[in-house]
Amino acid sequence: MGEVRIPYGEKDLFSRIPDKNLVLVFDPPFPSPIRDLPGEIRQALESPVSGPSISRQLAKGKKVILLIDNFARLTPASRILPPILKAIQKAGAHAEILVASGGLREMNEAELKRKLGDEILRSGIPITQSRCKDSWDFEFIGLTTLGTPVNVHRKLLQADFSLAITMTQATLWGYGGGGSMVLPGICSYETIEWNHRLTTGRYSGLGYEPPRNTMRLDIEEAARMSGLSMSLLVVLNPDLQIIEVTAGETIAAHRASVRKYDHHYTIDKAAIPGGVLDVAISGSFPGDRFFAHSCWPAANLDFFTKEGGTIILATPAPGGLAHYAYAKDYMPPDKESFRRLFDDMFYGKQPFWHACLWLPVLQTLEKKEIMVVTEEKNLPAFKQVKLPAVTRMEEALRRAIKKHGPKAKVGVFPYGKWVLPKGLNDE
Repeated sequence: MGEVRIPYGEKDLFSRIPDKNLVLVFDPPFPSPIRDLPGEIRQALESPVSGPSISRQLAKGKKVILLIDNFARLTPASRILPPILKAIQKAGAHAEILVASGGLREMNEAELKRKLGDEILRSGIPITQSRCKDSWDFEFIGLTTLGTPVNVHRKLLQADFSLAITMTQATLWGYGGGGSMVLPGICSYETIEWNHRLTTGRYSGLGYEPPRNTMRLDIEEAARMSGLSMSLLVVLNPDLQIIEVTAGETIAAHRASVRKYDHHYTIDKAAIPGGVLDVAISGSFPGDRFFAHSCWPAANLDFFTKEGGTIILATPAPGGLAHYAYAKDYMPPDKESFRRLFDDMFYGKQPFWHACLWLPVLQTLEKKEIMVVTEEKNLPAFKQVKLPAVTRMEEALRRAIKKHGPKAKVGVFPYGKWVLPKGLNDE
């Protein structure tokens, strides 16, 4: 009987799984966090993977825009920004921070404090949060090849130098970071919706890269059109410490950072006896406040689980279901419910930008079972969206093994949200 640790928000769950069933625990060792982070950041910005160094682009009196992500990403901006701000100050340039909110709400004071820290908030540096429906803040700069009208925040367009600061991670639409700091980050609502219509593309999904990922292809073209000067991307370990830093021209830097990410977070499916699992289990991160974010591992574990298999998600979801609550109107997922959903997306009843947060989960549910281990207070909400939910991992495992038989193959992915199969883009 093997005991496994399953992250559960701020806490851990420990569960015992029979040795005959437990065939995989993907919890690889990670390198130690970077000791001299300011030095590593300076080095990355002065020796970029592509394009000119930051010092060649800064000069006295220049206006600098720093793009940062919002509460929906775990990027530790408070640790990354200080050496960058010092370099800008040393050059005699003037910095502003622009929060790439995309279609989401503004961060409140507590969230800004968590993201930026007291020192930066007290420094007097101007901070603006992009509000996608404030149309007067955006300027039309043209159409992408795929026909997306690009309206970008004027603050970026008016800057002499712009730097996007974010993290690389697997997302439901490919890999986050880089160009997505522009689109959806600082684009208008209309531009976000035009781009997100591509979310239904076959390869516009988890872990896929351009050119097959047409949604990402469109995003990257918009980023080039915007004139974004440079991006700095980090890779975090599961303890949310920085282990990799990459900087340079945005598209090249993103590709390089994705390669580093894949080195740490991909697994060969050959490690699974028979290539697929009957039952796959994922935990959740401390930052996964809403089920709309902690549901993502369902799509990751879809790669590793057989048709008809069971995916178990362990999440306290202290903020509730958030956007996932809308999925209740399309359960059970079948041809008719998908027809209604796509009609509703077309007519604006379900905006593309938020439907794409839970559409991949419905697509997984069409062929596999998803069970949730959560807090008792959440059980009524999960009942409403017709997802089986229990309060103990032992109960979830008991049900899953009963369904799949005494020889059921069980795999544990403590941080399933970030895990992908090796070679996904080699196919």
